[in-house]
Amino acid sequence: MSRKRLFLFNTAVLSVSSVLLRTAGLWFRSFITGRIGASGMGVYQLIFSIFLLGVTACTSGIGLAMTRLAAEGRGSLGCVRRCLGLALGLSFAAAGALCAGSGFIADRLIGAPAAARPLRILAAGLPFLACGACLKGYFYAHRNTVLPVLGDFWEQGVTVGLSVLLMDFSPLPPLEALMLGSTLGEAACLVYVVPAFLLYTRRNPPPRTGGDLRSVVRIAGPMLAGSFFRNALFSVENILIPVCLRKNGAGGTASLAQYGVMHGMVMPILTFPLAFLSAAASLLVPEIAAARAAGDPGAVRRTAGSAFRWTLRLGFPAAAVFLVFADGLGALFFGSPQAGRILRIMAPIAPLMYLDNVVDNMLKGLDQQVYSMAYNLTDSLMRVALISLAVPRFGLRAYLVILFASEIYNAALSIGRLLKVTALRVDVTEWIVLPAVTGGLLYYALLLLRALLFQGPVFPG
Repeated sequence: MSRKRLFLFNTAVLSVSSVLLRTAGLWFRSFITGRIGASGMGVYQLIFSIFLLGVTACTSGIGLAMTRLAAEGRGSLGCVRRCLGLALGLSFAAAGALCAGSGFIADRLIGAPAAARPLRILAAGLPFLACGACLKGYFYAHRNTVLPVLGDFWEQGVTVGLSVLLMDFSPLPPLEALMLGSTLGEAACLVYVVPAFLLYTRRNPPPRTGGDLRSVVRIAGPMLAGSFFRNALFSVENILIPVCLRKNGAGGTASLAQYGVMHGMVMPILTFPLAFLSAAASLLVPEIAAARAAGDPGAVRRTAGSAFRWTLRLGFPAAAVFLVFADGLGALFFGSPQAGRILRIMAPIAPLMYLDNVVDNMLKGLDQQVYSMAYNLTDSLMRVALISLAVPRFGLRAYLVILFASEIYNAALSIGRLLKVTALRVDVTEWIVLPAVTGGLLYYALLLLRALLFQGPVFPG
């Protein structure tokens, strides 16, 4: 199979699987919301925002290093062992820190003492998650998407199935049942991935040498440091939101409910179209890394240009769908009118949000992760500062404005850096104008269709 056909095949496999997994994830969130309510969803999101720090510490840089080194022909078994050893060491350290600090985090930061045990349960899954991410990075570097995708389906199935069973038939509180299901799903995924890796490398022997510890750390270090500090700020941001909403006049339960609606309901719907893009975005790292290593700047520019075009061709129509059907989507998945209203407000930023995600992956493939780290850190610092100042005074409306400003700032810097290092020239008409016009026409067509089918007003309220 030619390289282009292989890329298209892998993109199709990952796209279909990503859509199915995100659809299952939305259904699962809808199920959780029905059980624990909007305020419970707020606590659930806060727990995961803290847990994300542990995930970042043991996966963000190591997975990228494994993918980059293997794509450049340096993914020896010794390199894999070094990446796994580093991932395990970091995961045990992160798990220990989460367990030791779970009481303080639950009482003082989340404001829900019952969150301590769920945090400890999640921490136990970090070693499984770290090793799985490392081995999946190896598969992606070798343009093999089928094996890791099967692992993702297995993990999702185990997580959802066990979570539902534990909530229905175990004496565990709902949050603890959900976190135990998640941890067992991560363990089940590793049980699948390790034999798959051993079988794959037996049939496709890796190079004998390459990828020493210094190479791993050089790639993983900046990404790990940047991601960790950014996610630390992200956790601070998430903790601040309900605190600042309470200062604005919302009660404790109401502030958690508003936070749960925003991050537990609206954002999963808004980012759902990334299921179509995340496949190609993740595969861009090895593609661009290989082209860069081969000294082929033309291939890098062609790949980057195609990514720009297809991202905006999806982004503008997706925004049109959200603008027209926001109320219906909020009611369908979560039964929340507020989720629909916020989704409509956030819809115009969707194309830029998707483009920022894709560009970030391309920068990693071009060895520009230090710049990406700097942009993300300054963006996070700006958000924390603005939330602290504006949300206590203006409430949720201020937070929505901050999200818009943050996305524009981050995307502008990342896109500017990509254009500079690739010498890529922007085709404004083909990349921006035509997708925007297509999105606009789709918006009016959907308005008319909605009016005909549901006999509602032409323009959404």
